[in-house]
Amino acid sequence: MDHSLASYNPALVALSLGIAAIASLTALDLAGRVRASQGLARHLWLAGGAFAMGTGIWSMHFVGMLAMDPDSHFAYGIPLTLASLLASLLASALALATVQSGHLTGPRLAVGALIMGSGVCLMHYIGMEAMLSVDSLRYRPDLFALSVVIAVLASAVALSLAFRLNPVGGRSPLWQRGLASLVMAAGISGMHYTGMAATSYRTLSYSASAPGIGTDRLAIVVALIATCIMLAALMMSIYDAHLSSRNAQLARSLQQANQELKDLVHHDVLTQLPNRLKLEEHLDELLEDNIDTFAVFFVDLDRFKQVNDGLGHHVGDELIKGAARRLQMAVRDSDLVARVGGDEFMVVTHQVARRGDAEALAQRIVSSLDKPFQIGNSMVKVSTSLGISLYPDHGRSKHALMVHADAAMYRAKQQGRNNFQFFALDMTSEADRRSTLERRLTQAIEEDRLSLAYQPKIRVDSGEVSGVEALLRWHDEELGQVTPDEIIPVAEDCGLILPLGAWVLRTACRFSSEWLKESGEPLPVAVNISAIQLNHRGFVATIEAALAESELPPHLLELELTESTLVQNPDRALEVLSTLRNMGVLLSIDDFGTGYSNLTQLKYLPVDRLKIDRTFMQGVVDCEQDAAIVQAVISLARCLGLHIIAEGVESEEQLAFIRQLQGHEYQGYLFSKPVPAEELKALLAKGHLVAAAAAEPRHAPRDTPVREARLSGLEPEGRPSHPTGIA
Repeated sequence: MDHSLASYNPALVALSLGIAAIASLTALDLAGRVRASQGLARHLWLAGGAFAMGTGIWSMHFVGMLAMDPDSHFAYGIPLTLASLLASLLASALALATVQSGHLTGPRLAVGALIMGSGVCLMHYIGMEAMLSVDSLRYRPDLFALSVVIAVLASAVALSLAFRLNPVGGRSPLWQRGLASLVMAAGISGMHYTGMAATSYRTLSYSASAPGIGTDRLAIVVALIATCIMLAALMMSIYDAHLSSRNAQLARSLQQANQELKDLVHHDVLTQLPNRLKLEEHLDELLEDNIDTFAVFFVDLDRFKQVNDGLGHHVGDELIKGAARRLQMAVRDSDLVARVGGDEFMVVTHQVARRGDAEALAQRIVSSLDKPFQIGNSMVKVSTSLGISLYPDHGRSKHALMVHADAAMYRAKQQGRNNFQFFALDMTSEADRRSTLERRLTQAIEEDRLSLAYQPKIRVDSGEVSGVEALLRWHDEELGQVTPDEIIPVAEDCGLILPLGAWVLRTACRFSSEWLKESGEPLPVAVNISAIQLNHRGFVATIEAALAESELPPHLLELELTESTLVQNPDRALEVLSTLRNMGVLLSIDDFGTGYSNLTQLKYLPVDRLKIDRTFMQGVVDCEQDAAIVQAVISLARCLGLHIIAEGVESEEQLAFIRQLQGHEYQGYLFSKPVPAEELKALLAKGHLVAAAAAEPRHAPRDTPVREARLSGLEPEGRPSHPTGIA
């Protein structure tokens, strides 16, 4: 019988389409697993995917053939049937190998589609040749060619979808893969039924005893194969979904943990700015990229320790965060801002065509940080010292650039702070000396190798000694004689000012107490106090400990504070000074006129004395302006009821000027330079000390209405306005 046109069983056609869709979905899933795997796992997924995809296409083919001419009985030769299955497996393996890695280029897609389409056609037409119950097969050339074209196009679509729906490191939603599998199934089925339509044959009588697989048995085999494919696809889909979800969750957790770890390693926890490690990596990158020029800025907040110790670490932390925000606003988006220390930042910018560009950026940074910070209820004012090094002028390595920027920053501090300096060659030796000084000063404090010198204070009217000022002295075996002007800034910057100040207090109080016990004569002693000491929360306790340890009466201790120390945190200063004054300690303003004078605050501070700075005293004889300034200061002090002391008196003319203005005391080389304790005792033994001062203070300042109002409620009961022995 000649069958040029065949009829089909609709149920089996639908079943074949279902098998094709399931096989396509399985192929897409396994293609994703192949692309996501490495090594042996990739080969295993490739083999499993080829088997599932190949058997699925093969099963669809034979179910489709079973759907043809349901009233006919066909048998199939086993060798050719197996050959068709092998062709399907090889075609599937080549398809999955094509999508396992890389990108899908046009030539690669064309070659892969041609190979896969040829394999599908080979599987189909070998399967047709396996039919034993038909006479010779004939094909319509046009439909035959069309089936080949459909197979190649369907293969191209399948490969393209496999790439698009399975990107490396990702996975498309299930609904997208489902729609894609229907498209692929339509292509595979279209090729099959087009090929069937291209075939004409004539059936022969088939004997059940003839070799081959009968229709019934073939139906059972194909059904089992199709069922296995569906179950395998379902199980793999469930497992893959579970595995993908779990792996994705673990990957996200791991990525988040890695990012947090990376942030901890490369960023500062408080400010979230890059840290020193990130900064050095950035410098390495700039050096490797052979950038023509770039600049490194070293930014240090002046007097930050005073804020941290006086107002608490929480205020200090907020100050650091505020400074970090202002730095980021002052620089360009392409610049790197890093926190490299407690109050230290570094900025790296490669947009510096000339020196002037670096100057402009440095000026913006200094100006932005010079404005007060509002932190809670406190207004905090700090300044900035900034050093600049330029590549390649100031160094060709990251270490040299960072060290030289640091050295330039310290030169800015020496130049009065709140400014910027470019690196110069002479700064290297200064940086080395500073490093040595920090190390040796720490050892000197620990090993008690410091000393004090004492400069007498003299009464203007009688020429008698009324007290002494304790001054720090240090002679180091390695550094030689180191002056206080060099010691104090270093001690403040490296955190040694508190132990150093406590040592000075204990030593000075012990000397005055020993003199009182030995001679029976009071010798008030004055000690200079820094802003860091005043703002430290344990400062009052340090004073109490020094007085208790030495057994010195509080009224024989005088604390000298500069104007800048008092106005940095006036509320804190008023609280501490009031407590000290109630204890009986004498308070004075040192170097008056050289700092920031806020007369409104000065009026309410419980101070007793005002010291005129030596810079004004040097010109009072020859300079009318200096003479007028000193005269105005003395008039102001008298209005406020303050005791007046002139510093730096070195000539009789200067002393006469002070005497004419009725100043109370002076100190300077005219009477004596600062001398060690033993020399001072010899000097006092000559009778210069005011022996009767303990019973009756002389030349106490006249109380004025301003002084009475200012000191109202601050005087402890029974305490004289000026301690015994102080005129």
